[in-house]
Amino acid sequence: MKRLDFHWTVSTWTFCDKKRVPISVENDAEFFFINDIKEINEKDDAYVVIIKNEDPKEDLLNEYYTKFKFPPYFGFNWNALNDCLGGLGWIEQKNVIVYHERIPTLNQRDTETYLDILRGMVALWKKYEKHNFEVYFNLYDYEKVQQIMRK
Repeated sequence: MKRLDFHWTVSTWTFCDKKRVPISVENDAEFFFINDIKEINEKDDAYVVIIKNEDPKEDLLNEYYTKFKFPPYFGFNWNALNDCLGGLGWIEQKNVIVYHERIPTLNQRDTETYLDILRGMVALWKKYEKHNFEVYFNLYDYEKVQQIMRK
């Protein structure tokens, strides 16, 4: 198993005593790369979603909609995917695992957006106790994902 770690800071604003104050939010996330899904199938209390090598983007979003049982108002776009993955209240299992048989064959911009959404979800769910959100890829895609995410 290989692991790709991310650490980044987001600068934003908050209000304190009715004054706008700049703050920095630290984020950490990681993607895992494995040879076979059997390496993760042994996790207890897991909701495992296997993503096929989907192309075009609409098929990938439809696969998420179906496998995650997203609500009917899902908008089939990147913002909707981000919103729904950030609110998985209908999933009872503690561990939510997304496994990619191969990285989806999207255009460069959509691939970057997709991976950024997944990275953000890993970081987001680390801040809450309800779920552990983990993302796995085939070991074959390690260098490709690393190259895209290091930009």
